[in-house]
Amino acid sequence: MRYTKWQNERWGEMFQSLIAYKKERKSTNVPEGYTEDPKLAAWVHHQRSYYKNKELSVERIRRLDSIAFVWKHYDLVPWEEMYQRLVAYKKQHRSTNVPNRYAEDLKLGWWVSKQRAFYDNKTLSIERTNLLESIGFAWDALDARWMDMYNKLIKYKKQNKSTRVPCSYTEDPSFGMWVSTQRQVYSQGKLSSRRLKLLNSINFVWVGGRWNKNVGSMV
Repeated sequence: MRYTKWQNERWGEMFQSLIAYKKERKSTNVPEGYTEDPKLAAWVHHQRSYYKNKELSVERIRRLDSIAFVWKHYDLVPWEEMYQRLVAYKKQHRSTNVPNRYAEDLKLGWWVSKQRAFYDNKTLSIERTNLLESIGFAWDALDARWMDMYNKLIKYKKQNKSTRVPCSYTEDPSFGMWVSTQRQVYSQGKLSSRRLKLLNSINFVWVGGRWNKNVGSMV
């Protein structure tokens, strides 16, 4: 989608108005008959229409999703449907750690983030908690990200017979950087005993590029 400079500026102004509305009302569901700001109500209605007709840019969808925009009147996609989408995601990616800005399903990334928030606030039902845990749902996003990288390392070692991933690993730059970061965090004495044990269990090379030295005896 291409927009003029004026259109982008106008859209940005209305988006800020919606943020202010949400801050006050704890919701992005502006009623169509909202008399305090009819323009905002009309704008929200138009965003839903553009989205339904696939006339809304990915960037704008992401910005609206970032504030939990309600795409359907008074209701979101049913919880059970989102759960099944997560099950399908795990089957494909072998992980429940959906990125917040997952391009193939923007709503799923937002939904996963919300489940963690509900869990932290103790507002997620026991039934839903059990369903998520039954598929190995990770409540801590950062730890889930770490485990995803760790599993990549296991796969890398299986293929390459080594845990020496180059820092400038062109096939997956973020993975190469993660491996380097583990060495740095360890050298600073900031790596948790759990992560240290996991890495030692696959004979992780702690000194990159010089010699193969495992710190198993230190655990």
